[in-house]
Amino acid sequence: MDISIGQMARLTGLSVKTVRYYSDIGLAPEAERTASGYRRYDEDGLARIELVRTLRDLGFDLSTIRRVLERTASLSEVASAHADAIDLHIRQLTLRRAVLRAIARSGAGHQEVQRMTAFANASAGEARRIMEDFLGHVFAEHPDDPFASRMRAALPELPEEPSDAQIDAWVELAGLVGDPEFRDRVRQMVSEGARVRNERDISDTDEATQRAGAAVVGRAGAAMTAGVAPASAEAAAIVDDLVGLFAAAADRTDGAAYRAELVWYLETFTDERVERYWNLIGIINGWPQGPSLTPVYRWFIAALQAAS
Repeated sequence: MDISIGQMARLTGLSVKTVRYYSDIGLAPEAERTASGYRRYDEDGLARIELVRTLRDLGFDLSTIRRVLERTASLSEVASAHADAIDLHIRQLTLRRAVLRAIARSGAGHQEVQRMTAFANASAGEARRIMEDFLGHVFAEHPDDPFASRMRAALPELPEEPSDAQIDAWVELAGLVGDPEFRDRVRQMVSEGARVRNERDISDTDEATQRAGAAVVGRAGAAMTAGVAPASAEAAAIVDDLVGLFAAAADRTDGAAYRAELVWYLETFTDERVERYWNLIGIINGWPQGPSLTPVYRWFIAALQAAS
């Protein structure tokens, strides 16, 4: 087969200029030239030009195509690596689209948009680094704190096709972990928790303390739902029972001093934004969601203060 450069262009759908360029850089050398200097191609040249065009359509760069043609890289290996890159690009585009929708829903300001976009465009490794930076700040003074491993084990992992709720949670989490006030608040809670454990040899993971906490959720939660006023006699009776459970767990005696200490403890470790942090982690990771417990503890704190 004797093919002119014009015919080659028509057969491959490329421009004459592009065919000439591929020939000049050695991707599809012509078979010969006429006496007048016109390029002529054969079947092999046509096959090579068609392969180059196909690989370019698939997004391969010319240096990679050259490696394939020169057999320094197999086509299957190159195709596999390119497919992986496309998968990553699709994921990034999907996430970017979802973030744009989240921005449209939330009406975020300029700073929020920048933070949202940076966090959303981060690779999985970069997102993990952002979270590790947050945890590094929080546990800077207590790297061996038992809660450090618990929080690291619960780092968020966006699924391949996140829902709108997961994207919204991802974006909100980005703002939360980047907020200096929130970071310092969690750091304070970690430090106070470590001090309490060292001084009293107890923690909120002790069974007796957990039973007391469950009783707060059950009894105080029911009272709050029923509309019982924190300053009422009915609330005072509930407080007496609940304080007794906490005092027994801490090996303390119920009294004014202990009640003041318990108020401090509950106020220190009750925080809407910290609860929201765990709620966002759960949404992103697809965990079952339970009701907010912060209002219940706020009711109990108010009732405890009123009864003391």
